[in-house]
Amino acid sequence: MSCNGCDTLKTLPNEVVVGSLALVRARSSLLTTVAAVLLISVAGGWWWSRSTDETYELDATAGSIALNKIAEGSVFATVDLQTATGARVSTDTLIGRPLVVNFWFSTCEPCRREFPVLVDAHELHGERIRFIGVNLSDSAEVAAAFTAQFDATFETFFDRDGRLTSALGVATAPVTMLVDEGGVVRRQLTGEITAASLATAIREVFPS
Repeated sequence: MSCNGCDTLKTLPNEVVVGSLALVRARSSLLTTVAAVLLISVAGGWWWSRSTDETYELDATAGSIALNKIAEGSVFATVDLQTATGARVSTDTLIGRPLVVNFWFSTCEPCRREFPVLVDAHELHGERIRFIGVNLSDSAEVAAAFTAQFDATFETFFDRDGRLTSALGVATAPVTMLVDEGGVVRRQLTGEITAASLATAIREVFPS
């Protein structure tokens, strides 16, 4: 029996024809494989995050920034900071009297809002408590202009290489730490402080 155009319909035995069941099955197999890989990746990631042993606790208090490590109870790190002229000063030389240490930089809006609180507290408690600012990113000129804007007279140091912030787990600013005479961090205030929160911390940690 003759068939006009039959030659155009013939395929090789193993040839996949577009729209054929074989192609549908091949696509289904590929989708199944991709889904299985994604499932294994998600499950593996979940198990890894579940089993990873974190060595520190994150600050979860109201108004805090959860990326910062809680340093309370730990010894204030021994590293070199820099002065505005580039001279190196070991943090060991800061220990020996109560300290209020504030981590800041000039374009940090919470830092700007809270800075008058630190200035007022320094004027009130400066004779018995040493206040220092640790700048995280500004040039000496920018930092000086910033502190002058608020008439701040307490010392400013620079953590140029990030060694202090890294050692203490400071990931964001502002952070304020109260350090006792022995160099132990007794209180950490993460995020913007208020006059009331700083006054309470000073009263509890450094009672007069």
